[in-house]
Amino acid sequence: MSDDRTFSDEQLTAFLDGETEHIPADDIRAALETDAGLRARLHGLSMDTGEIAGAFDRLLERAPEMPDIDLGVDAAAPPRKAPYLRQLAACIVLALFVGAIAGYVVRSDSLRTWHDYVAAYHALYIDDTLGNIERPEGLVLAELDRVGGAIGKTIELPLLRGIDGLDYKRGQILGFENRPLVQLAFLSDKGVPVALCIIRAGDPGDRQLQISELQGMSAASWTAGGYDYLLIGGTDPELISSVAAGLVDRI
Repeated sequence: MSDDRTFSDEQLTAFLDGETEHIPADDIRAALETDAGLRARLHGLSMDTGEIAGAFDRLLERAPEMPDIDLGVDAAAPPRKAPYLRQLAACIVLALFVGAIAGYVVRSDSLRTWHDYVAAYHALYIDDTLGNIERPEGLVLAELDRVGGAIGKTIELPLLRGIDGLDYKRGQILGFENRPLVQLAFLSDKGVPVALCIIRAGDPGDRQLQISELQGMSAASWTAGGYDYLLIGGTDPELISSVAAGLVDRI
């Protein structure tokens, strides 16, 4: 059986992109037939273009109006220059529009706390974001060791898989103000993405469970044992409050 560690992430990413000229593409194809670990690795590196397109569609819906732009084009200019001017205009419009989108997302006054940023990120999730994630238990355990190590906390797989109404899918490391932030992603019984996020608490002391709404989604937050927690996803406050209440004394 092939050892998937002989292939770098760069080689596997190039393979996914179809750029096989400078990588051992035939060896990768052969290894994929027998190496489940390599298949899981490749799946983890794959990018769902449909998800990305959907995310940008949702950003466009929230974007500010595009300003009127006077490109200063001389109507009497020779026809032979028209293609160049159209290309130049398209580039200017695209640059300004992308800048407007980026500025809206980064400088939005609604994003003040790490809860707000997590909610804005989770709002980009759709049902298909997590639907096809299936990995060997060994990889899942290794992933939990990695993400738990980032915040100095042991995260037990049996706990995550024992949450009623939620199916654990993956964990990843994000960040806020130079602090690692762990996101543990689930799908509800109805296929709705739900995330449990954990970050080291900025202030000492525990804080009792609070139920709220962020970005139109049900959310629950609390502080215990030096960590802040946020459970968010969907529009079912009963599910979120029930799951959060069960986690307060267990995680």
